[in-house]
Amino acid sequence: MKIEQRIGRIHRIGQTQDVFIFNFCLKDSIEEYILRILHDKINMFELVVGEIETILGNVDDEFDFSEVVMDIWLKHQSNDEINTAFEKLADDLLKAKDKYRETQELDEQIFGEDFEA
Repeated sequence: MKIEQRIGRIHRIGQTQDVFIFNFCLKDSIEEYILRILHDKINMFELVVGEIETILGNVDDEFDFSEVVMDIWLKHQSNDEINTAFEKLADDLLKAKDKYRETQELDEQIFGEDFEA
C-alpha cells in the first residue's frame, strides 16, 4: 500500500509528463521478494490506484498481506524455501487478481461500462 500511495502522490490526474518510479531494494531482502511479486506476478504498477487492495481482499477474508509476508520470511531458512513460499503467495495473488477481473467484467456486463465498484 505504501508503494501504491507513493506512486499516487507523484502521478496525479492532469500530469503532463511521464512519471518513472524506481524502487530500490537489497538483493535477497524481504523487499525484493515483495516487489517481485507485485511487479512480476500481479503487475501492480499497471493497476488503477485502489485495485491492489481489492485484489488482496479477494485472496481470503482474513488475509493480511504484511502478516503473510513476515510469516514466510521468519519461518523459512534457505533461499529455496523462501522462493517457493513467495512463489505460492504470488500464485495465490494471481488467482485473486483473475477473480477480481472476472468480477469486474461481470459488473460491466450487468451494469454497463460506466459502473463504478
